[in-house]
Amino acid sequence: MGEGIEWKLHRAVGLSDLASLLATGFSFPDGKLAQALSDGAFLDDWRASIVDACGRESAGDARLSSRCAVAFAETDEGLLRREYSRLFLAPGVDVPIWPYESPFLHRMVGAEGAPSLFRTRISMDVERCMAAAGVVTVDLCREPVDSVFHEFEFLAHLHACIGEALRVGDGDAEREWRDRLCSFASDHALKWLPAFMQEVADFSRLGEYRAFARLGVRYLGELATETGADIGIVSSASCKG
Repeated sequence: MGEGIEWKLHRAVGLSDLASLLATGFSFPDGKLAQALSDGAFLDDWRASIVDACGRESAGDARLSSRCAVAFAETDEGLLRREYSRLFLAPGVDVPIWPYESPFLHRMVGAEGAPSLFRTRISMDVERCMAAAGVVTVDLCREPVDSVFHEFEFLAHLHACIGEALRVGDGDAEREWRDRLCSFASDHALKWLPAFMQEVADFSRLGEYRAFARLGVRYLGELATETGADIGIVSSASCKG
């Protein structure tokens, strides 16, 4: 395996792991997540994945990890659950932040009326993208497919498939998976997740979720670089402490 291919493989694996960690961070929290935050395992995995994805940990990445370590140091599962519920699961249209692409964009553009959660044009296209890539979500009746964590899980899958194509030396498969990644990033993830992260940073009362927002911004910057997206990624410096 050539040096250039090996670097691309490491990057694909690292980006997949970063997206997977964010999928966990933005899923409903459990004791396992709380423990991984407080004992440093989550951040250890994040930092190792950054090194894979970027070749090194920059000074900015080290500062980001240090800030997140402070936020995660005394994580309490109960507080995580209450804040997650307050931010994302409040009943009706008064939920502070929609954790689903379609209703999030509905509110962001100032559309009238209550947004639909299921079978919207956006969610059906997300489902189509996933099905074309061989991904079938099992909880569509309970959870919209365009949820923040489903989309991060799908991004992790796409990065991983690029990595596997690189590992076996299948150039055609690599191009196909990269095309899928670029399309999903530009048509979906990068249309709303940067603004979603900014809202989490602005509205969360808990340091852990503000830290997740900073980490989300960091990954989305790499996703934009990887896919050549010409968009305005929210600056992590603008995420309040």
